[in-house]
Amino acid sequence: MTDTVVVIYSGGMDSYTLLHLARARGLKVHALSFNYGQRHVRELDCARAVCEAHDIPHKVVDIRAMSEVMEGSALTSDIDVPEGHYEEDSMKSTVVPNRNMILLSLATGYAVTVGAGEVWYGAHGGDHAIYPDCRPEFVEKMDAVCRVANYDPVGIAAPFMTLDKSEILAKGLELGLDYGQTWTCYNGRDKACGRCGSCVERLEAFAAHGATDPLPYEDGV
Repeated sequence: MTDTVVVIYSGGMDSYTLLHLARARGLKVHALSFNYGQRHVRELDCARAVCEAHDIPHKVVDIRAMSEVMEGSALTSDIDVPEGHYEEDSMKSTVVPNRNMILLSLATGYAVTVGAGEVWYGAHGGDHAIYPDCRPEFVEKMDAVCRVANYDPVGIAAPFMTLDKSEILAKGLELGLDYGQTWTCYNGRDKACGRCGSCVERLEAFAAHGATDPLPYEDGV
C-alpha cells in the first residue's frame, strides 16, 4: 500500500479539511483541482495559495470545454444560484451532470502517474440529498471500477462520507485550520452571499461550534 494519495482539492471547506487530514496522517499528498467553468472559480485561487504555502504538489486542470456536454447547472450556466438550504428541492439546479465521475476518472489517471494508491474526495453526508455522485453507492462502484481500470489499482475514498458539515469543521478546528483560506459560496463575488445552500450550510456549521466564520459576508451575515 503506497503512502501517496491524490486529493481532489476544490479550494472549498471540505476539501481543504481533507487535504490537511491526509497530511496529518503522514501521507504524501498530490492536490488536483479542476476548472470546469464554475462561477465560483475564485475557489481555485484559494487552492493555489494553500498548496504554495505548504509546498504541496498541485495541478489545476482546465476542463471547461466539457461544458458543452455538461450544461444545465446553476454553477456553470447562466442560471440564478438558488438560495436556501441544501435539502430544498431547488438546490438540484446546482448539480453538474456527471461531474464527480469525470473528476475521479481524471484523478485516477493522475494517481497512476504519480504512484498514488488512492484518490480522496470530500463527499459527505450533507451532500446525499442533492448530489447522486456523493452517495455511498456511487463511491463503492467507482472504487471497484478504478481498482481494475489500470494495471496499478487505485482506490477511491471519501473519508467524510458519514459526516455532516459540522463534524467536518470539528476535525478542522482540532487541526487548527484557518478557514479564511477557503471559499465556499457558489457566487464568485468579492464577499460570500450568505444565502446560497453552500453558505447556509457553512454558517450553520460554525454556529454549531460557537465559532465565527472568518470569511467576509454580504449584508453583514
